Amino acid sequence: MFLLSAITIMISVAFIFWGIGPADNPAVSYVALIEDERITLDQYWRAYDNEYKRLRNQDTSPEDIEKLNLEDRVLATLVNRQVLLIAARKVGITTTKNDLQEAIINAPYFQKDGVFDRNVYERALKLNRTTPQAFENSVRNDIIVSKMTNLIGETAELTSDEVKILESMKAENKDQLRTIFRSSKISQTVDAYIESIKRQLDIQINRDLIS
Repeated sequence: MFLLSAITIMISVAFIFWGIGPADNPAVSYVALIEDERITLDQYWRAYDNEYKRLRNQDTSPEDIEKLNLEDRVLATLVNRQVLLIAARKVGITTTKNDLQEAIINAPYFQKDGVFDRNVYERALKLNRTTPQAFENSVRNDIIVSKMTNLIGETAELTSDEVKILESMKAENKDQLRTIFRSSKISQTVDAYIESIKRQLDIQINRDLIS
């Protein structure tokens, strides 16, 4: 259930990211190079624009957004995603045709009357000036990142102090608190894993391009 929810969100992000067309031209300026994988300037600004719109839709003021150091946050997110993809390949995590089909079929914005509609799907991609091949490749990567994140999260364990806090809580609060602790622990574990992998990779950042 968590995997499907995460993939649905990721598809939404990928759908917007691919809105201007392919960004894999090696001649295009890149803001980051992770091993041989490029994050192009075009990819970065589309990601930035998407995140800015998401925050504004949550009624976050431009002043508050400015305080968030959004440029670095977006760049870090894109770099971390690529690091997870590289790590996933090394441990053999892949995705299947069924994984891809299920993710796209369950995406609500490709549905008509609650059911996937091929015409809606193709029209949406056409309006966003991308191809099924390009979009589906992005979704495959999203699925792989989600699988890798779940795998790393399985190693997360609550500390003895956290266990004690849970044991001291009333029964009706334990499940909610356990979920909060677990979510925080998974996030910390994934972040720590990404940082450990980064130390093994050749990563070049062109920060001046987004300053």
